[in-house]
Amino acid sequence: MIEKIGGLYDVDAAVKAKAKKGYGTSSVQNARDEAEFSSFAVELARITAELKNVAEVRQNRVDDLKKELEAGTYNPPLEKIAHNLFLAGILDLGD
Repeated sequence: MIEKIGGLYDVDAAVKAKAKKGYGTSSVQNARDEAEFSSFAVELARITAELKNVAEVRQNRVDDLKKELEAGTYNPPLEKIAHNLFLAGILDLGD
């Protein structure tokens, strides 16, 4: 994402253009952009990086369920399934 921002605004081109026009050439070349991030933003970035390492599918759980299905021993919690279907608007328990 950060790489895209640099490409969009082409910071180097802006510095060169200012230098050609004579707008504070020495200060433009020595200027540094700075940013301060809140502790929340830093923590959010850390957590986001950790989440990228988490597998999207819990393969061991999928394998266990497949074994139960094949063996005929899988007994899903029907009340929980009905409740979730109701919450999703798929199942109408009224009337």
